[in-house]
Amino acid sequence: MDFTISCIVPVFNEAKRVEKVSTVLVGHPLIDEVIVINDGSSDNSEQLLQKIKGIKLISYQKNQGKTLAMKRGFQSAKNELIMTIDSDLVGLSKKAVGELIEPVRNGLADISISLRSNSLLLFKLLGLDFVSGERVFHKKLLGDLEKLTSLPPFGLESYMNQLIVEKQLRIRVVPWKTVISPRKSKKFGCLTGLLGDIKMVSQIISLLKPWGVLRQIWQMRKLRV
Repeated sequence: MDFTISCIVPVFNEAKRVEKVSTVLVGHPLIDEVIVINDGSSDNSEQLLQKIKGIKLISYQKNQGKTLAMKRGFQSAKNELIMTIDSDLVGLSKKAVGELIEPVRNGLADISISLRSNSLLLFKLLGLDFVSGERVFHKKLLGDLEKLTSLPPFGLESYMNQLIVEKQLRIRVVPWKTVISPRKSKKFGCLTGLLGDIKMVSQIISLLKPWGVLRQIWQMRKLRV
């Protein structure tokens, strides 16, 4: 069985961080394809990404949102095993990447999900960050990729969680003690960051409904291995 992995990285205005993230992924012994989707960035992400060797770059002129960017990445991936990595991570290392891959690669779990160093305290107490963008899974989990078109821009992870629960897949939560994802307020300023967080939360709630969020978290916790 082929255990090589396609890694998909969505990018929107992450010129300050995406180069370091890409450097960790390119050449990793367990990853043979790194697909980076520049989703209509207005900073110099495009110019920077064009200079990075070893990535497959897909670019949109107009921002389409994370879900559609990821859909394009899934369609382009040549491998059955998929890794998704957010482009804003700080402290990512080849060791951390390997730790996320190994449980699925070795058959110990069906999907692995990161728990970053700066995940919300609630997520740490629960032992699960249900909206983490760092995951390893089999592409067949997603089924018909056209269904992603109807999701909100920040709805991909919640939709995947629904599929995980339906299929009763084994989840391995991988603590990343040295990796953080900067808060939106730090990246974009307090007001813009707050509005971004509100937008993300509202889209998740619109997809799952308030009680659906709690139910999904509880159901996923029971699937941890």
